[in-house]
Amino acid sequence: MKVNYAGTVSISTLDWTGKSVVTIFFRGCPLRCPYCQNHPYLEGPELVELDFVKEQIKKSKPFVSAVVFSGGEPLMQEAVVPLAEFAKDLGLAVGVHTNGCYPERAAELVGRKLVDKFFIDVKAPLDDPELYGKVAGWEAYKRVGSAVKKPPEEITTAITKTIEVADASGLELELRTTAFRGFIGNEKEISQIAAWISEHIENREVTYVLQQGIPEHSLQEELREIRVLEREELLELGKIAKGFLGNIRIRTKEEGEEVV
Repeated sequence: MKVNYAGTVSISTLDWTGKSVVTIFFRGCPLRCPYCQNHPYLEGPELVELDFVKEQIKKSKPFVSAVVFSGGEPLMQEAVVPLAEFAKDLGLAVGVHTNGCYPERAAELVGRKLVDKFFIDVKAPLDDPELYGKVAGWEAYKRVGSAVKKPPEEITTAITKTIEVADASGLELELRTTAFRGFIGNEKEISQIAAWISEHIENREVTYVLQQGIPEHSLQEELREIRVLEREELLELGKIAKGFLGNIRIRTKEEGEEVV
């Protein structure tokens, strides 16, 4: 089995709060978010053997307690299942960073007890498919063959199902939104997202994280000159979300991760 592979961070303390992990990046994603930071991973094959990626995990095993699959979109690839199985056999916890577009694969990992935590992007209010489509790059990239193929309504439906799978599993769950000045993450939108989470999530321990978007790394050139949201602005958005949910955090370049 081949893996469309983007790279490995052998030891990371940023991808799972409180854990030292090895992070495996997969290539490919069905979305084209204009502010995407990992856009070099979106296109093109870089196929390697499954055993090559297993070896990357094995080399880090003495120094980490978990593996995180990220991307790109890891749940696009069938290989994530045997890799998760390999990691569990090594005694490692497994975390998955996902955009939520592949609920069936998320359910497979849950059903086979191959995942310990989901980190799911909630890019915009899930009850506003039009806005979600904008943030996911629907309008700009819908005619690009390898980009977004599903209409926004199907995207939000799939993400909702993935969140339901993760919520029902009883596993750790982190939902996160990247806030980007003038594009997504104003007070109204954060209120909508936090209210939706509060109404739809049974797990009251769910963590909701507001992430500081970094304009200069954006996929879309027009966004690269936008002024970054300051820590204090993100903190105020976090306080708005706190009106709906108990466990709120912000992530900024200035201070890293903070509890609101």
